[in-house]
Amino acid sequence: MVTRYGRRKLGEAYCAAAKYAPTLELRRDFSRKAVLAGNREARKIFPITVARFAADHQPLKVFKRKKIPCVFTDYYFPSRYNPYLSEAQKQFCQSILDFKDGKHDGIRFLVAGIERLKPQPGTIVMFMPCSTQRKYWRRFKTMADYVHDEYPELVCGISYVRYTGDRESLHLQKDRGNVTLEKNYFFKEDLAGKEVLVVDDILTTGNSLQDFRKEVEADGGKVVGAIFAAETFKMPNAFWCYLEALGWSEDDAGKYESKPEDTVVDYPYQRRKWGVYDEEPEDIDWMPDRTIIHGNSMINLWYGKRKGKNVVVKKEILPLDPESDEPCSDDLSEFDLRI
Repeated sequence: MVTRYGRRKLGEAYCAAAKYAPTLELRRDFSRKAVLAGNREARKIFPITVARFAADHQPLKVFKRKKIPCVFTDYYFPSRYNPYLSEAQKQFCQSILDFKDGKHDGIRFLVAGIERLKPQPGTIVMFMPCSTQRKYWRRFKTMADYVHDEYPELVCGISYVRYTGDRESLHLQKDRGNVTLEKNYFFKEDLAGKEVLVVDDILTTGNSLQDFRKEVEADGGKVVGAIFAAETFKMPNAFWCYLEALGWSEDDAGKYESKPEDTVVDYPYQRRKWGVYDEEPEDIDWMPDRTIIHGNSMINLWYGKRKGKNVVVKKEILPLDPESDEPCSDDLSEFDLRI
């Protein structure tokens, strides 16, 4: 009895130390020892400190969910795990909630996903329908503007969805896996023969993605990828937790820690106004950005500064010779300047 009592108290002490540890390494070490001492609460802390090791999918690594290539930025932890999260994890989870409420533009999630999935030119970027039209536009409007402005080779499909009414929010349901929500939208544009890239906030069960794919396929389109801001972290069982704590080494931590290429940066973005000019303004210093071949056109993108501070972007569209893939005319079929 003394040994069992001492082991229980030791586990409680290690668990308390893990909660208030200043660094991730200390939290991981203390919680691992608490798990080995039999502390039940530590079984929630330890997997969170080794989330990349405990989860089935890795952030910013493409995986397939029922044959659909998917990518997400990091893990979202439900609010019941808040006492066990690090400050960085809390901040990320809050940024996801802010994105859902339209307080965060989510552009960094979008850019990271597009860079990994590399959709083909002409792919339609569509956004997962929400419970209400107001939430849909508030959540995705800025992101849609960014797609329109910065990815001219892609098609922004935010206006492809037309709402027929409101429905209950999926996130308010207790058992999401067994909930069948009423469809409250339809596609007002023809998707026959089109490829679709889906953008959504959180991947949990994947049911919403599958339902949306069925709707796209029923309209003749094909879902070729999905970008999520986060994936809901699934807590492993107690047996896994004990075995991993028993065999854990710092070499394991090195294999799954985030690397520089996994860093997602914020993209400060403000919607630029379009202006059409007969002649190119003379007060702009231009530098070439990239050239894109799209259909029978060559798109040249330029960036520069105007009056020393305002970043501007220029888009030139030239018709192409279908045989040589070279511009067949020096005359611009379109010239736009974003200020």
